[in-house]
Amino acid sequence: MSGIATNADTPYTPTGFAKLDNELDGGLYAGLYVVGVISSLGKTTLILQISDQIAQGGRDVLIFSLEMARTELMAKSISRHTFLDASAKGETKSAKTARGITTGKRYGGYSPAERECIAGAVKAYGEYAERLYISEGMGDIGAGQVGEAVKRHILLTGNLPVVVIDYLQILAPHNERATDKQNTDKAVLELKRISRDYNTPVIGISSFNRGTTKNL
Repeated sequence: MSGIATNADTPYTPTGFAKLDNELDGGLYAGLYVVGVISSLGKTTLILQISDQIAQGGRDVLIFSLEMARTELMAKSISRHTFLDASAKGETKSAKTARGITTGKRYGGYSPAERECIAGAVKAYGEYAERLYISEGMGDIGAGQVGEAVKRHILLTGNLPVVVIDYLQILAPHNERATDKQNTDKAVLELKRISRDYNTPVIGISSFNRGTTKNL
């Protein structure tokens, strides 16, 4: 009964997608969620939008980006806002891709409407970006560092964050002599421990190869 009372203090976190939240019985609960798809199907884009929507809802999100640069993720979010803004105005041509935002030499050819669209998107992103904490890594962030970062975040801000790992297979190995599978299994176990110890959702993005999905 004590455990039930404690759990009541940490309710689910809506993803911002009504149909998905309905399937999840309201949203994300404490635990490990793994999103596994073959490459280039938009895993990061989807989870990034969910992260943005969680931040818009007022909750902190720690994103450990082990493949893409922080600026790339920011540009993806801003790009989405340009599309939303342009669509609302019936000017979809003003929307910009992430590359269209980060490539400075293109700005000289943009119309006033396109520049205004980008500026509005940056402002919209800025309204909740302070709740997004993006850490870059390339083989130097492991599950242990993720746990320490969550602990430090709580101590410094007093806020319990949702955690996102992009992606599981390139977390720093627990043991250099172990196989990739053994290291991934260990990482999953540690991330489950983090979700349990801090009573918070942890989302891990996993890339499947085409051979794996063919055999499923």
